[in-house]
Amino acid sequence: MKLELNDSINFSTMMKVLTEKFPNYRIELKKNPIARFEYIQVRKTAYVGVWIRIIPNKKRVWLIKAVPSTMARALLGVLIAMLIGYAAQGKLMNEVAEVIKKEFSTTVQS
Repeated sequence: MKLELNDSINFSTMMKVLTEKFPNYRIELKKNPIARFEYIQVRKTAYVGVWIRIIPNKKRVWLIKAVPSTMARALLGVLIAMLIGYAAQGKLMNEVAEVIKKEFSTTVQS
């Protein structure tokens, strides 16, 4: 899901809002060492999570369904792990998107 990026959205403010709204989930700011980009990982379970990236040149906040556990991806393979949590990942992505849209007054980008 792609949301419009506005001036009020950055990693620190999103971390604060998401931590307040989802106290039972593990929320971490991570960095991809190979591609060198930062993202927020919202982890509900080992198989259900969402990655949030900010892409400034396209004015976009990108929410991506993810399998947050490296061990689950390694043991089961990405495809099988995605199939296990696909519906729950979609539900979590929609929950996170609604919070971001409400708190930062943004909309879905087409």
